[in-house]
Amino acid sequence: MYYIVIREKKDQDTPALSEVVRNAYLSNVSHSWQNALFSEVTFQMIIITSALLFIVLGVPLLYCLIAIPIVIFGTYILIYGTVLMKVAQLLYEKKELKCWVAEAYEPLFFTKNPKGCWYKILTSEEFQNQEKPESCRKKIVGTVSIMKHFQREDWAWLFRLAVDKSYRRKGIALKLVKVVQEWCSDNQFNNIELVMTECQEGARQLFDDAGFEIKQLYHKKLFTSAVTLQMFQLRCTVRRIF
Repeated sequence: MYYIVIREKKDQDTPALSEVVRNAYLSNVSHSWQNALFSEVTFQMIIITSALLFIVLGVPLLYCLIAIPIVIFGTYILIYGTVLMKVAQLLYEKKELKCWVAEAYEPLFFTKNPKGCWYKILTSEEFQNQEKPESCRKKIVGTVSIMKHFQREDWAWLFRLAVDKSYRRKGIALKLVKVVQEWCSDNQFNNIELVMTECQEGARQLFDDAGFEIKQLYHKKLFTSAVTLQMFQLRCTVRRIF
């Protein structure tokens, strides 16, 4: 049996945690890019670029079609760079109040694809009562953090939820969120809020299952209006009622 243990972050976890967050957010780049390709602004950029090539540089009209791959490639670079900046902000600018990691326990010479394996997901307290696997390797495959809300002292802000692509759809993210909710409830936080984008596939269902509700919809520009993302601000109540 393979285990995934949810525990509090240690200082030595930082490099592995950073890699998980970076890879998880970059996995959404392709979806964001595909959405951007069919936006009205992208077609306008192709027309403007073609006009500049023809009028300013004197490129023959037929060769102005090169504007299409230029804009497509440029849009991808723009989105990729924006996501990298977002990852850097999450890792180095936002000050976490608490952070947890999901750590996989696997055999030393593990050659199977994790997607096809079944894992038992436990908290560190629950794992104490289990028979410990021998000669295993440990690998951080997920993480989540919270910080104090920027408007309310008794609210928490959930961020940096990420799971390694090979370990998704196993319930890891939901377990991480449940651990956050339990901790916030025990530490006098009444509500938890977060923001997610339309490109975070599967996240909507995850947060629905965790009891979050949509409180606000808005669009966020990436550098310019050439690329925008629909944002969802979600909230759940964790205050205990006696």
